[in-house]
Amino acid sequence: MKRDNFVLIGLLVVIVIIAIVCGYFAFQKSESDTVIETDAIRMQEEYASLNGETNSSNRQYKSVNLRDDNPYVYRTEDEIVRILTEGSGIIYFGFKSCPWCRSMVSVLADVASEKNVATIYYLDVENIRSVLSLDENNKLITEREGSSGYYKILEALDDVLEEYTLTGEDDTEIDTGEKRLYAPTVVGVLNGEIKSIHVGTVDSQTDPYADLTEEQYEELKEIYTKLIDDAAAPVCTDAC
Repeated sequence: MKRDNFVLIGLLVVIVIIAIVCGYFAFQKSESDTVIETDAIRMQEEYASLNGETNSSNRQYKSVNLRDDNPYVYRTEDEIVRILTEGSGIIYFGFKSCPWCRSMVSVLADVASEKNVATIYYLDVENIRSVLSLDENNKLITEREGSSGYYKILEALDDVLEEYTLTGEDDTEIDTGEKRLYAPTVVGVLNGEIKSIHVGTVDSQTDPYADLTEEQYEELKEIYTKLIDDAAAPVCTDAC
């Protein structure tokens, strides 16, 4: 009888150990999956939150329906600076209420999927940029300073960004003395070197609230495909 009790106890101990081990690995897998999915789902929900909504100009936002396995990964300003100056990857600068961004965000995701690009780094720039204007005498007014991280990004992109000017009431162009990170901007980086950049969508799109035509969609796909290819590491067959 005692031997049977010992066997039973031993079996129970083994079962408990197996259950603990299985539970641990299940938790680890669940936690890992959550980390992987969090940014993609956050991006999906963030952009979808404005689907069909009307803005202050009485324009209706177009619907954005990203897949829940989209490639977008959120990064901070400092992390983006490190990628721009030391790293490699594709970076998308935009924000959910930007109608031009809503035109291209799914297209970029489609191209990334086709090119097997698992990650596109995303930075929401809506509230980090400076807000500048002109008074009646064309004097520059800084309504809001940009964040310190924003100015570091401008510095990192200085060679590829255009000068930022404002137009006065008399059509005079006033140089603000700084560059501007417009939305959307997509940048390809390889080993800390800016390889490619595209600002906006396509020239033929004049109304950002209208859906892209099939031709515009294909044109933008080609632009992003080339941008990703230009930022890709060279493949060496025999020697480099």
